[in-house]
Amino acid sequence: MNNNIFNYAIYPSVVPADTESEIAIHPLGENTAFLQGISYTVEVRGVETFCNNYAKLPWKWYNVTPNENGGLVIRHHFEGEQRYVVKIVRPEEDILATPHRDITNRSKRGCNKDAVLNVYSLGSDLYGLKGYKGELHCHSYESDGIQDVAHTVGNYRSAGYDFIAITDHYITMGSEKAALLPLVKESGMLTLLGEECHVPTEQIHAVHIGGNASVNAYYRDHTEESVAEMESIRAELDYLPEHIDKTDYAWRVWIARKAGEFEGVSILAHPHWLWYDTYFMASAITKQLLKDNIYDAMDITDQEADTSVALWAEMRSMGCQTSVVGCSDSHESSSFDCLHPVRGGYTLAFAAKNERLDILSAIKSGQCVAVNADGSPERVQGPYRFVKFARFLLDNYFPMHMRLCRGQGVLIADCDSSAPSPAITQQVGAAKELIRDFSRKFYGYE
Repeated sequence: MNNNIFNYAIYPSVVPADTESEIAIHPLGENTAFLQGISYTVEVRGVETFCNNYAKLPWKWYNVTPNENGGLVIRHHFEGEQRYVVKIVRPEEDILATPHRDITNRSKRGCNKDAVLNVYSLGSDLYGLKGYKGELHCHSYESDGIQDVAHTVGNYRSAGYDFIAITDHYITMGSEKAALLPLVKESGMLTLLGEECHVPTEQIHAVHIGGNASVNAYYRDHTEESVAEMESIRAELDYLPEHIDKTDYAWRVWIARKAGEFEGVSILAHPHWLWYDTYFMASAITKQLLKDNIYDAMDITDQEADTSVALWAEMRSMGCQTSVVGCSDSHESSSFDCLHPVRGGYTLAFAAKNERLDILSAIKSGQCVAVNADGSPERVQGPYRFVKFARFLLDNYFPMHMRLCRGQGVLIADCDSSAPSPAITQQVGAAKELIRDFSRKFYGYE
């Protein structure tokens, strides 16, 4: 995380690549304010092109004085898609300007001598997209989770999650309840229909999110039709190796196809989940599903995350088009640790809007990354372009975004299981406008 984002705002922080753009740097406190009439140096360099030619480093310096709003404004040509370092160098006259000194005879402003900020230049095909943080596999009290829906959603919102799919076993009830909570609707957080599918038995674990109907319910209500559809799929599987059971595989394909029919996304859940010290799903089945591009996405942040990442990378080199996502599969979230309410992973989806079709499309098309949040720093996996952009957002955008979401999450968890008062609803709505305003300024677009 870049701690300077709490002392300075740089807007916009996302600019179009290969274009000259204007950026403004605003101090966020009296201790970091720029002094009128003093010239400050702003250094700009791209992290990927800086060392192309050591004899002629593309390093730009701008000498600027604060405008009437107390900010520094520069115009710079941002070459290529990359992260840019923007360094503010304070002159000596600024550092020594304050007469107040502590017992060590040190100027207060001396602690704020320099600051490093970041700007990201995006290619034209990505410019206009935003990063949205989401949970695609978790459980509530409606199945085998510990907490009710309001506490589950509220704890996630406290950590800056933009969307969530509660995927309880066999049912969509938890996600349906989440969508009806008044404060959740007022907060701007997106709730997606979700379920963990066990068709025809619990030997199969597959996640379906975002559809317009339940795969589990369809199987229960149309068992004979479902079996006939599975048998039709089974007839297509003569190419499978003998050690893969065709009926088992056909049901896995059936779930994914049914999720697609319902306009949802199918996720290959925890492929390396250890059950009795062995993988719950045989590696041969996992590899075949990836080879056949059956599921829209695969969770690569499960128990053996390194193994999952290596498998995805290997299968991708062999033509696999399956997207990667991060999930926690949480059954309990923390109300005490707002920064990390659950262990495991989450997904960053890159979309124009935080709306159902935009998020689902981003996942299906591979415009997403998986973030493993178990360690520090968080590890990001996925396509190279999106990993780089995600890394920038994790360091420069999401800490402040999380801070703005935290109050909403507490109110959702504590008040949304009952009828919230108009005052509470107003607080959540006011926070939503602050979040929107910050996002609009950071990205430079709606």
